Amino acid sequence: MIWSIATLFVIAGFSFQTAYGVTSTEIASDLSLTLVQVGVLGATYIWAVAIMQLFSGAILDRVGIRILAWVSLFSVVGGFAYANAGSFEMLILSNICIAVGHAFAFVGAGMVGGKWFGWGRFGLMFGLVQGAGAFGSYFNQNVTRYLVQDYGWSFSLNVIAFIILIISVLMLLFMREPRRPDVEKPEWTGTKNLIISVFRSLKHIVTRLHLWLNTVHGGMTFGVHLSVSLVWGPIFLAETGMSVFDAVAISSFAFLGMLVGAPLWVWVSERIKRNKPMAVIPAIFHAALLAYAILDPSVATKTTFFFIGLASASTAMNYPIAGSLVPESLVGTSSAFVNTMQFFWTGVLMAVPGLALSGTGVWAMLAGTTGIDAADPSLSDYQSAMMLLVYAVCIGVVATLLTKESFPSEANAEARKEVAI
Repeated sequence: MIWSIATLFVIAGFSFQTAYGVTSTEIASDLSLTLVQVGVLGATYIWAVAIMQLFSGAILDRVGIRILAWVSLFSVVGGFAYANAGSFEMLILSNICIAVGHAFAFVGAGMVGGKWFGWGRFGLMFGLVQGAGAFGSYFNQNVTRYLVQDYGWSFSLNVIAFIILIISVLMLLFMREPRRPDVEKPEWTGTKNLIISVFRSLKHIVTRLHLWLNTVHGGMTFGVHLSVSLVWGPIFLAETGMSVFDAVAISSFAFLGMLVGAPLWVWVSERIKRNKPMAVIPAIFHAALLAYAILDPSVATKTTFFFIGLASASTAMNYPIAGSLVPESLVGTSSAFVNTMQFFWTGVLMAVPGLALSGTGVWAMLAGTTGIDAADPSLSDYQSAMMLLVYAVCIGVVATLLTKESFPSEANAEARKEVAI
């Protein structure tokens, strides 16, 4: 039950992320926001989560999973403030507040699974959490469209904030460490010691080359997944003549693919006792299927986007890989490092096609769109810009090929030796 509650927190957190794409137009209209402000608002959340996640895993390692109940209150306060905001400044502040809570949600749910079900099931539990998050994104992206259409953006976001409040109360009541002899109960040693140990943990993580290579794969696959399913998939499909309503519906099927693929690839890796193949092979199909849909929009159906999402779920492998390349005391820190870089690259990759369609700069040069009419790009211009996302996935494939095999064995046992923190 404890893991289920933590996973519900992840789903609810993703709800605000996906709801932004559905509500941004209405919010901008009601509050008279400029296009620049709309862009800044979306980026604020992404970067705030990325920065906070850099520390969330290390804090969870040191303080324990009970802290999830308390940080979730940031999401509650921020959620209600965002839903009832009357100015751009309030939207920014509430977005940051939501991000603080969400930064702990995903890694926290994975750690709850590892602690309660055993670290041997850590990778699979993370895959299930990511799958659950994908389902929440799919559900929210479709349901929120109807809520906003019938009741407006403020009511819709208040509903999400209220759901998070219920989950927070449940965590305050039930979230605790497992009472097992093999699980060391975290002890509070003071704020100063916590800060010192957090930075020491991060030092041990950022000095490991293979963890960096692993985050390149994670950032490219996850970033492209969100860029396509939330932003550029609907925009591209609408450019082909499809209605925005249908374009959003079709793109959302990538989340259903992620729902199936995230636990599937981790499960297969545990059966074959190798991590690298399940990070590489699906990512190759991810790039190929995405390129196919971009170059021939007639095949961009719900089925195609489902399989694009299924293949993009190779990003779930980055957590068992990261967890197998560090000692148990740094599992949370390494997982948060992966999630930080995933959100960092998501922020970059969400902007890349738009920068390419501006007709100037390095991204336009790479896409071959230099000099185009930025005010009225053609379908072929959109195709050229979108292909940059395919190339990003290919970079992720190369990075994983350079990463050493991490499935726990005698050959890589040295990486899991405990270190002094």
